[in-house]
Amino acid sequence: MKDFKNITFEIIDINVNSAPDIFINKNGITFSKRVLEDLNYPANVQYSISTIDKVFAVRACKSNESKIVPFSKSKVEQTGGIYTSNKNLVDSVKALMPEGCSREQRYKVTGHFDADNRIMYFDMEEAVEDNFRQEK
Repeated sequence: MKDFKNITFEIIDINVNSAPDIFINKNGITFSKRVLEDLNYPANVQYSISTIDKVFAVRACKSNESKIVPFSKSKVEQTGGIYTSNKNLVDSVKALMPEGCSREQRYKVTGHFDADNRIMYFDMEEAVEDNFRQEK
């Protein structure tokens, strides 16, 4: 039997996703809480795409910049990730997906964070099928 008194444990933070992921499904896009954390819970963002490079980006920005979109509540108030079903955004992001991706399937893309510029980049060519909560 192990001596449990002498084991060193680390606390698991179940409130934080381990990776800054987005999930794209038939009706919308979900941003994991880690995306919000890395961007420091911005009230406003700008969404950008590069059709040539197949990259979607989210940049934290100030309220006086152009084409901003409300994004997150404060760290205290934001209890989970963010979901959007804005057709313009969803269709633009889906258009960047690799050929062969089904519009009916759920996909996950892990972000790459640029801390200096507070931008999260999502290389849509890295999209992988995500079967979470799928009925069998």
